Amino acid sequence: MDGTDGTAGTGEYVDANGVVTFTAQVVAHKETNAASSLGFGLTLPVPAKTGKRVVFQLNLDGRDADNGVWTGEGLIYAGGDGKQIDRLRVTTGSNGAALSNIGHVYGDVEGATDAEIITVSGSYIRA
Repeated sequence: MDGTDGTAGTGEYVDANGVVTFTAQVVAHKETNAASSLGFGLTLPVPAKTGKRVVFQLNLDGRDADNGVWTGEGLIYAGGDGKQIDRLRVTTGSNGAALSNIGHVYGDVEGATDAEIITVSGSYIRA
């Protein structure tokens, strides 16, 4: 998940008794646009069991950008082979039922003093 304009990605996971628990982060130290119009994404660390849809919690921490933390959903579809990028999505302000890909992070602009951090965490049944 390393970007060319100030993003760095990291993650940790535990695979035990058929369940994978993970946390992944994208840290934007600079204002950054995603590499494509599809937005930022991640891959599951271990393939998931097929036939199930799994939704993981996603948090956006603006680190003083707007004095708040925004939350949304990271939609990861089970059955990924670990090679496909699963796009990070959040609900839109105009329609709470609609989801939008995350294509831009502010990083150190718009009042952010450190960085903007996207965190996705959750558990799922392994393949």
